Amino acid sequence: MKRTLLCIILFALVSAEEKRYNPTPDRDFDVHHIRIEIEVDVRGESVEGNVTHTISPLQTNLSRIILDSEHTTVSSVMLNGKKALTYEAQEKKLEIDLGREYGFKDTLDIKIEYFSEPKLGLFFILPDSVYPKKHLQAWTQGEDMDNHYWVPLHDYPNDRATFETILTVDKNLTAVSNGELLSAKESGDKKTFHWRENYPMVAYLISFAVGEYKKVEDSYDKLPVNYWVYPEHNREDALRSFGKTPEMLELFNDITGFLYPYEKYDQVLLEDFMYGGMENITLSHQTDRTMHTESARPDHSSDGLVAHELAHQWYGDLLTTRNWANAWLNEGLTSFMTLVWTAHDKGFDGGEYARLQSLKSVIRANNYYSRPVVLYHYEKSWEVFDANIYAKGAIVMFMLKAHLGDEAFWRGLKHYTQKHAYENVETQDLKKAFEEATGQNLYWFFDQWIYTKGLPKLEVKTKYSRRNSTIAMTVTQTQNIEETSLFRLPVTVLIDDGSITRHTIFIEESKQTFTFPSSGKPNMVLFDEGNLIPKYLTHKKSMHELVYQLKHAPHVNDRIWAADELGKLSARKAVIEALFESLNSDSFFGVRAASANAIGNLKPKKADAQLMEAVGGQDNRVKRAIVRALKKYTGDDVRDFLTDILDNGEKDYLVNDAFNSLAKVDTAAFHAKINWALNTDSHNDMLRRSAIRAISKKETNSSLSKLKDLAEYGGTTWAARSSAVWALSGKVKDHPELVEWFVDHLEDPNRSVRSASIRTIGHHGKKKHIELLENLYDPINADGIEGAIDRLNKPTKSRNKKRGH
Repeated sequence: MKRTLLCIILFALVSAEEKRYNPTPDRDFDVHHIRIEIEVDVRGESVEGNVTHTISPLQTNLSRIILDSEHTTVSSVMLNGKKALTYEAQEKKLEIDLGREYGFKDTLDIKIEYFSEPKLGLFFILPDSVYPKKHLQAWTQGEDMDNHYWVPLHDYPNDRATFETILTVDKNLTAVSNGELLSAKESGDKKTFHWRENYPMVAYLISFAVGEYKKVEDSYDKLPVNYWVYPEHNREDALRSFGKTPEMLELFNDITGFLYPYEKYDQVLLEDFMYGGMENITLSHQTDRTMHTESARPDHSSDGLVAHELAHQWYGDLLTTRNWANAWLNEGLTSFMTLVWTAHDKGFDGGEYARLQSLKSVIRANNYYSRPVVLYHYEKSWEVFDANIYAKGAIVMFMLKAHLGDEAFWRGLKHYTQKHAYENVETQDLKKAFEEATGQNLYWFFDQWIYTKGLPKLEVKTKYSRRNSTIAMTVTQTQNIEETSLFRLPVTVLIDDGSITRHTIFIEESKQTFTFPSSGKPNMVLFDEGNLIPKYLTHKKSMHELVYQLKHAPHVNDRIWAADELGKLSARKAVIEALFESLNSDSFFGVRAASANAIGNLKPKKADAQLMEAVGGQDNRVKRAIVRALKKYTGDDVRDFLTDILDNGEKDYLVNDAFNSLAKVDTAAFHAKINWALNTDSHNDMLRRSAIRAISKKETNSSLSKLKDLAEYGGTTWAARSSAVWALSGKVKDHPELVEWFVDHLEDPNRSVRSASIRTIGHHGKKKHIELLENLYDPINADGIEGAIDRLNKPTKSRNKKRGH
C-alpha cells in the first residue's frame, strides 16, 4: 500500500528523536472471533447493525474492556446474549464495564448494537447530476487504524482473530468481502451477503466493497481467483490488468515455501481510492486507475501493483508486523517480491532495471528524510509509510540475498515464513530466522541497514601499475559516521583487461586499498557491478572509459550509469556517436532510453534529424525519451514530427510527451492544441492534466479565469479537476483574493480539492481563517488541518517586523 508524499511532508521536518515514542501497546484480552452484521446504506453514507467480539481475558481480574471507536452511536452492549452491560462512549474509545471480574479461562461474547456515519475507514462514492458516470460504491480502507470508524474493535496489529461480515445492501448491488461466501439471500428490495474468514488476521485487514460489479472468474489449481470489475468492462479488460495473477501465485508459492492457504483470492476495483492497492485478506482492493487499454501499454502495466498486493497475502497478512515501527516487514518484503516477479516475467535485465528504480528511490528518500528503516519515534503512524520501508526494504533484501547466496537466502526466507505463519512479527524475528537457516551472524547487516539511518558515501580511485601488472583501488568512506555509521560492504569489482574477471572485496574501514591483477591497462573497472548497494558514489572516469562501458558493460545498470555520466560531459563528437550507437543498437530499452536522455541533455547541433530517424522500430518508452529530447530543438521539421504524433499517435503516453515537448518547440502550435488536449481522453487523464498545467503557466487574466472555470465542480472531468485546483493554488501568492475561493471549497465533495483548499489556506490565509479550520470536520484531512492551523498561528518574518520584534 502506498502513501501520499504530502502527508509525510507535514511531519518529516521534525527530527525523529523529538517525536513521540510508540512501543507496541499492551493487550488486556485476546480476540478470537469478530462477527459483524450490518446494513450498508450507500446513499445515506451510513451503516447500522451489530458486532460481536468473542474474547478471553489476558489477566486474572479483567472487569472492563476498551475498544477503539470514533463517531459511532452505540445503543446497547450485551454479554453472552443475556446480560446488558453499561458502557461509556468516549472521544476515541468505547469503555465497557463487564459487571465483575473474569480470568484467563473465561470466554466472553460481547455484542454491540451501533449506528455509524463514518468519515474514515469506510468511504461512499455517489454519482450526481454533474458527474453521473461515477460508480455508486461503498468500500473500506482499514490500514493503518481506521476500521474502528465504522465498527467498534481492537484496532492495532498486535492481535489476530477470525471474522465474518454479514452485509445487507440494496438488491441491485453486490457486497464482496473476505474469505468464503456462505450465502447470498434476497429479501424484498435488499440482499444479504454472508462472508467468513477462517484464518486469524489483524483487524485492519477486515474489508468489504459494495457496488455494481461484474465478476470475471479465473483460477489457479483449485483456488478460485476472481476479478470484480465494472459493468462496462469485458473479460479481456479484466485479464489485461489482472490476468497474470495465477502465474504470480505459482511463483510466490514456490519461493516462499508456503502454499497460498486461504479460501480464494479476489481483486476488486474501487473508484476514488486514495492508494494504488490494499492487501486485505483474500480481497485486494485495487484503484480503478489501474485499468487500461492497449493505448497505455507498455508504459503502464498493472502487473507491479497486482504482484505487490498478492505478495502481501504472505508478508502483511500471513505474517504481519506487530507494530508500525516494523512496517517494513510488510512493505519492504512485498516490494522485494514484486521485483522478483518482474525478473521472472521480464527477464534478468528487466528485473534489474526495475530494481535500479527502487535504488534511486532509496537515495531520494535519504536526501529528503534520512532515518532508520525501523522507526519507533513518530507522531502519526502513517509517517513510516515512505520509501524508507518500501524501496529500501526491497533493496536491503536484495543485498542480503547477494551476501548469503541464492540457495541460503531462499532457505532463510522459507524458514522465516513457515516459522512465523499466522503470527505478528518484528525485525528480530526475520534476523533470527535467517541466522538459524544459514548459520551466519547477521547483527552487523541489520544494524547498519535497518536500525541505523543514512547511506554510505564512497570515493573510489583506481590506478594501473604497468610494472606490477596490477590495479590499485582505493575506497574511502566519506559519510559523517557520527550521524550514520561506518559501513561494512561486500562489493563486486569487475575488471575488463581484454577478458572479464570479477572480485569480491569487503569494505569495513574508512579507507582501504585493494589490489587486483591485470594483464594490461584495463578497458573498464566497475565498482559494485550492477549497482547493488544504495550509496553516493564518486568514481571519476575518462570519456573513453565511459564510452567503452556504455558499449561493453555486461550489466544494464552499468551501461545506464555510463550513459548518464556521458550526458554530463560536453557534446564532443565521440560522445554523441557513442550515445547514438547505443540508442540504435543496445539490446535493452532502458539503456536506449538513457542514451536518448543523455543526447537531450547535451543538445548537440543538428542532432534533431538523427533523433527523429531513431524513433523507427523502438519500444514506446524509448520513443518517449526521444520525443522529450526533441524539446531542446526548434524548427518546422521537429514541430511537424510532434504534431503528427498528436494527430495520429496510438499510444497515450507518447502523445502526452509529444504535447509537452511541442510547448518548447513551437509555442503557437502548442497553444493551438490546448483546447484539443482539454477535450481528449487519455489514460488517467494525463493529456487533459498537461493542458491544465499549460494554462496555469500563462500569466494572463483570461488564463486565470479559464483555470477558475476548470477548477469549479463540473468544470472538467473528476480526475483532472484536482490538477486545476492545485494549479489555482499556485496563483494565490500573486492573487491573494483567491484564498476566498478555497474557503468556499473546504467542504467540496472531492477530497483532493478539500486537501488543496486546506493547504492553500494554511500557507496564504489570515488569522480569521483559523476558526474556519478549527471548526472543520474532515478526518481524512485532519493532519493537513492541524498543519495549516499551526502555520497560520506561527508569525511570519514580515509580521514580526511590523510588530517590532
